[in-house]
Amino acid sequence: MSPYYRTEVILSLGKSAAEVVAAFAPVPGLYAAAGMLCAIMELTENVIANKREARQLRDRCHTLLQAAKESSAVENAMMNDAFEMIQDTLAKVKDKMEVWVNLGRINSFLQQNQIKEDIKKCHEGITDCLTHFQVISHTEIHHWQEEFAANSTLDHQEVVALLSDVKESQNFIQTTTVDNNSMLREMMALLQSALQENKNIADRTHNGLASNLYELQQISDNLLPNMNLQSGEVVREGNFPVSGTAAMDIYKGRYLNREDVAIKVVRAVNSNEASKRRFMREVKVWNDLWIKDRGRHILPFYGFCQTDGPFPYMVSPWQSNGTALHFVKKYDAGFIDYRRMFKHIAVGVQVLHDMNIIHGDIKASNIMISPKFEPLLADFGLSRIVEDITGIPFTQSRGVSDSYRWFAPEVCKGQGVLSTRSDVYALGMTILELLTHQQPYHKIKHTTEVVIRREKGELPERPCEPRVQQRGLDDQLWKLLEDCWKTNASERPKIHEVIQRMDWS
Repeated sequence: MSPYYRTEVILSLGKSAAEVVAAFAPVPGLYAAAGMLCAIMELTENVIANKREARQLRDRCHTLLQAAKESSAVENAMMNDAFEMIQDTLAKVKDKMEVWVNLGRINSFLQQNQIKEDIKKCHEGITDCLTHFQVISHTEIHHWQEEFAANSTLDHQEVVALLSDVKESQNFIQTTTVDNNSMLREMMALLQSALQENKNIADRTHNGLASNLYELQQISDNLLPNMNLQSGEVVREGNFPVSGTAAMDIYKGRYLNREDVAIKVVRAVNSNEASKRRFMREVKVWNDLWIKDRGRHILPFYGFCQTDGPFPYMVSPWQSNGTALHFVKKYDAGFIDYRRMFKHIAVGVQVLHDMNIIHGDIKASNIMISPKFEPLLADFGLSRIVEDITGIPFTQSRGVSDSYRWFAPEVCKGQGVLSTRSDVYALGMTILELLTHQQPYHKIKHTTEVVIRREKGELPERPCEPRVQQRGLDDQLWKLLEDCWKTNASERPKIHEVIQRMDWS
């Protein structure tokens, strides 16, 4: 039995295969072409993602044979060459259709645009043949092109509707398994592209696309193919920020209709082409870091957006347990293993430094607590992004003055030098902050005075409260903190040395 066997009668221009054979096979030179048209008719009904375009192509192949039959009654010394050209053209159409039919469901969706281009080339071949019979006109060319455009639009809309069908998502998931990561990525890219087309339609189609895209993303365990979020992937909840800092407003949002996220609006820079280019360069870092860490120590970025207000924003998963400082204040009594927390944070810093990434602004408010109660370093690399976009040193940009208590001395002078060693310094201050539940130099009211005293070599006082000692502050840890705060950056331990000295777990 033919793989393309169907119980219903297949028609082309209202004619069955038997009628096609009866009409054209008797014509000298058209017997083979008639057989190919019958094969094309069968194949057309099995094309998955470009059905209307394929049927139009089938009908135009039929029209070509009709023109050839009518011209065969006229004496023409070139007729044999023309018939051979027709046979060759239909053979190419048949071969192409066999490829399309054998793609399968998912690959047909993924290659819809390529199939469309192949069909256009087949039409051009038919046009060349019709030209030989001098029966083609500009009107005919315009007509097939106009019909083709309409069919292409309807075929694409049908695919989008299937992609947005939540029931269909299980078919996608079963077909695009984790064993075929490349296909998963292509399918995600297709869904995200469809989201872009439907972003202004807050309806079932957009919601279904978003939901199915989220499912595929969870299976692949990857970030989205396009992290420039401009297709409605993220929607703000409310018109006002839920929290923030002097440099950043934080809104709550929904990601692909399935997950709560933090939308971090960076007020230090404006949304423009320069910021877009810089964020696009950062995307590779975000992807590489996700591949290495998988969100164990570093809070991931899901992407960025520049089309939702005057300032760009970055998107990260929402952490309902809040910041590290909020967490230790809330659950201090007997629940928190502070030393384990410090080491986990230090390992996160090491992950960044091993990838030549400087965090630049380590402090408790930039450390989130995961649902597993693990600390996650957040907003890494923001300092370099701000510097690159604005051309202003991060330490002189808007809203960072409240970080000066954590900054190393060299960061507070001149242009400000951010480095892995300044990260180690800030890590030491952050550990002190978490131990005491207070910002560094908490007895000094003004930040400028902190900078002046630190420049004179004055370090924070060692806390002597029993509760701070109970949280883990002993001579060994205090010596490590003092070494992290060395005025000369080169004398500070590297992050792997810091971790080695945290030998309590």
